[in-house]
Amino acid sequence: MLTVFSGTHTTIAASEASDTKDINNEGKRIRITSDKLNAEVNAGEIEFVGNVKATQADAVITSDRLKIIYDPDSMKNKTRDINSLSIEKIIAKGHVKIVTADIIAETDRAEYTIKSKVLVLLGEQSSINQGGHSITGTKFTLHRSQGKLIVEGSGEKRIKATLQP
Repeated sequence: MLTVFSGTHTTIAASEASDTKDINNEGKRIRITSDKLNAEVNAGEIEFVGNVKATQADAVITSDRLKIIYDPDSMKNKTRDINSLSIEKIIAKGHVKIVTADIIAETDRAEYTIKSKVLVLLGEQSSINQGGHSITGTKFTLHRSQGKLIVEGSGEKRIKATLQP
């Protein structure tokens, strides 16, 4: 099962420096490094640009761009304490690679919606490799809470699968 970043209460760090204050939340934290950061504070969006690397527990996403969109309900808090904000969606674009302990996924664009636990991979040569099995298609939709994966092709770009017996 493909594991991607999860959780509704996540702290974002812009460096790889270790913070030992809260060991219990360490697996939930997303650590992000990039060349540039653009923030639209009132819109509740942060975009990391250039050589992006995001890590949470054993999952790593690398991409050209990564946007964090916060839940509008959590944005209503006047103090906008970063620890009280909830992430609604994570969008990665450009040379996206998602690596976990047993899965490698590659695509042009990945979108993960936290509440629904739905991961969508979009791109002409999107692929998932796990334990010798591989699937290539143009759109993957993973419903994590249901354990359901839907793979689609488009036009002449048919789905290709290699399965190990």
